Amino acid sequence: MKKAILLIALAILLLTSCFQISVNQPLTSSDSNLNSTNTSDTNSIVVERSKYPVVYEIFIRSFYDSDGDGVGDINGVSQKVDYLKELGVNAVWFMPFNEAVSYHGYDITDYYDIEEDYGTMEDLENMIQVLHENGMKVIMDLVINHTSDQHPWFKDAVENTTNSPYWDYYIMSFEDHSGQDHWHWKTNSKGQKVWYFGLFGSTMPDLNHDSQKVREEVKKIVDFWLSKGVDGFRIDAAKHIYGWSWDDGIQESAEYFEWFRDYVLSKKPDAILVGEVFSGNTYDLSLYPIPVFNFALMYSIRNYPEGQDGMIENNWVEESFLFLENHDLHRFFSHLQEHYKKFSESDYEFIKKRAALWYFLIFTLKGSPVIYYGGEIGTRGFKWHGPVYDEPVREPMQWYASGTGEGQTFWTKEVYKNAGITFGNADVDGCIYDDPYDGFSVEEQENDPKSLLNFIRFILNFRKDHDAILNGDQTIFRDWKNLIAFYRESPDEKLLVVLNPDPVWKNNFTFEENMTMILEVDFENFIWNESNVSFSAGESFTVDPMKAYIFKK
Repeated sequence: MKKAILLIALAILLLTSCFQISVNQPLTSSDSNLNSTNTSDTNSIVVERSKYPVVYEIFIRSFYDSDGDGVGDINGVSQKVDYLKELGVNAVWFMPFNEAVSYHGYDITDYYDIEEDYGTMEDLENMIQVLHENGMKVIMDLVINHTSDQHPWFKDAVENTTNSPYWDYYIMSFEDHSGQDHWHWKTNSKGQKVWYFGLFGSTMPDLNHDSQKVREEVKKIVDFWLSKGVDGFRIDAAKHIYGWSWDDGIQESAEYFEWFRDYVLSKKPDAILVGEVFSGNTYDLSLYPIPVFNFALMYSIRNYPEGQDGMIENNWVEESFLFLENHDLHRFFSHLQEHYKKFSESDYEFIKKRAALWYFLIFTLKGSPVIYYGGEIGTRGFKWHGPVYDEPVREPMQWYASGTGEGQTFWTKEVYKNAGITFGNADVDGCIYDDPYDGFSVEEQENDPKSLLNFIRFILNFRKDHDAILNGDQTIFRDWKNLIAFYRESPDEKLLVVLNPDPVWKNNFTFEENMTMILEVDFENFIWNESNVSFSAGESFTVDPMKAYIFKK
């Protein structure tokens, strides 16, 4: 059964052993390893030493089109490696590129093949090599909670029921589950009504991870992609490997990842692992023996964009991945517009400054910061807008002010009608926003020294020069609504990062030791400068609204 009950002893062991996990190392090691060599002989890596890589999430379909058909593809990513490198990216997380039914790729039909729209296996291998040669690792979206109902395993199980070798791959039954949430049924050619569990809907049946055969399949999938040069995995729906609803089974799911982690690291000791545990509860997030995305901090920032007492301490998860947006949420820029009710052209600068302030925070806190493609230019998009669902937060990357140009992707009926791909009820003609505002494209922002893009480029490249940020520990100094301050310290460097997100109230602090200001950011005027101003222990310092500083011992 999927719902195997954990022994109390195992639960206690899990709770007491999983809080200090390196981003890409087993429990027994704390060494940084992003400068290591990939296990694939053909994919050597030269990467800066960083325990906490900057991760860039790409939806290939929307990113860059190499062949003029309007659909983003793998070769398109290869062509934009210089853009990623200049931005300051250390690792690229790809949303699913396996063969799948839906446009988003999370309903996989073949774990060992490439989505036809995206290119070929050779294209992928070449892209991995190009990324590696440019100092970037590759993180693959691994969807093992469920498959598509069109996957050959599932189709065979429905048709041949208990005589199928895949019957136990899923949670299937002849028992009537009418009225029970997340249970669905299909009728086979013999007229048998086969019930199955699918948390994400009838087209995505859950895999049964209590089946040893399923676990062996997971091993084979991991082995296959590691052999292709993939450096790690983002595990989709890691909260739901076990559980009959959206909110139960989390301890069983967390325990599963002890097995998963141990297997992956036995094959690739420096593998990057991160789980999607969609919860704002730090207790839930801290259960996992692999790094997770810090949804708690993300929600706090979104709910309190002018700061909140205890924002860091009350929402902290060790060794987590830090983010402001992803493919399942309103774009951060749009969220801020909605929060402040500021949608006019004259409000653009206000929202840009507020977004930049919170990017500064996640780029300097301990952990791996994640940029969702287009976040660096303030790409907009509301989930559940009009007749659509997730499509508006996964729209084409905006490379050009005109919306057209070499490599620009498009979502049009003409592009997709022959491929049999649908976008739910969305009318995808011209789905890219018809912007009445300037500033949302790469082209417009590259030559604007005060653009969001150039600020993010600056701060990420500043980050590269400081080992305390790349690899250091963290100690909170102040955690107030209008004064967030923390130390980042490595054996070679100690920094004090200070931020006042409040738009009105200033605050002050007293230096505990002699320090030198090395960076000042004035978000209100959107000016940033490296500096060299010394301060003595015991000296008071005033932090004005919407300002940030970094001091060095």
